[in-house]
Amino acid sequence: MQTHYRSRKESDPRSSASIRGSSAPQPKELSFLENLPPAEKPNFWEYSPGKQLAWNEFGDPSGKPVFYYHGWPSSRLQARLAHHVAKDRGIRLIAADRPGIGKSTLIRDRKLDDWPELMARFADHLGIAKFGQLGVSGGGPYVLACAAMIPERLTGSAVLAGMVPLPLTDLGTEGLHPLYRTLIPLRKAPAPFFTGGFRLASLAAKCRPDAIPMSLLLRSLSRADREIMLHDTEIWPVLTKSFTEGVCGLSGGQGVMTDAEIYLSKPEFRPEEISHPIRYWHGGDDKNIPTTLVEDLTAKMPNATLDIVDGLGHFSLAVLRAGAAMDFIAQRST
Repeated sequence: MQTHYRSRKESDPRSSASIRGSSAPQPKELSFLENLPPAEKPNFWEYSPGKQLAWNEFGDPSGKPVFYYHGWPSSRLQARLAHHVAKDRGIRLIAADRPGIGKSTLIRDRKLDDWPELMARFADHLGIAKFGQLGVSGGGPYVLACAAMIPERLTGSAVLAGMVPLPLTDLGTEGLHPLYRTLIPLRKAPAPFFTGGFRLASLAAKCRPDAIPMSLLLRSLSRADREIMLHDTEIWPVLTKSFTEGVCGLSGGQGVMTDAEIYLSKPEFRPEEISHPIRYWHGGDDKNIPTTLVEDLTAKMPNATLDIVDGLGHFSLAVLRAGAAMDFIAQRST
């Protein structure tokens, strides 16, 4: 199998301008974060008796459909940050809480391989024949699964700062954020342990990012991540609301950790078999998910493209390359 793999160190004036010296991102660079829509109550789809998927729409309601897969631990409300980016590109951005997250019903022992069928049924429910998909951080593996199992339903696929199903690489957990590595051996603890812990974390997240305890967390992130969170007043409230919605939902800590188990479980598909094109963007200074993991995964895929953006971190990459990702998806939707 011939591999068409490209890893490019992107040198973009916008990204470098936001990280040189002590400068913050320029106002025009983040203008798409102004006047974001409120966090509306979700819609619900009952896909089987007693099981519901919660979802919201952003962007252009009559635009090209793109499913948004949120990060971990987060929720559908994360997609609010991309509302204007999607609207400007004529994209109907549809974001759902994964089962057990936020307002969606818990499914115990669910697998990554279950996701494509659920999304295909969700698209049918919405009257959508084909859809694009955008995965951010922990949403990355879900893009991969759909590309492997329902490529005929997809238009364009993109991943920003994406996580990797760890069994698909031989690199282990080295380089992951220390909080992630701490939670892995604890993941089998009783659900109330995580429910209480995540509720405390949600209270802490409501504090100002430049004050303890959140300032301590920000020290573990890249310089670009710290700058964008400290200098833009729109990002932190959206991330905090999305995080709180995700971890304090119907299933509490059990749902969040069920979602986390996905990244440690081996899926049925192999990356070498995925022919659907996926474009990845990853920050060269990502402190949450190391570039080596994404490089290893995409090198195995015949039609994956990886852009490593020097100087950007996990959150800054996801914000500053959202437009590029949606451009890629929109072009493949024509």
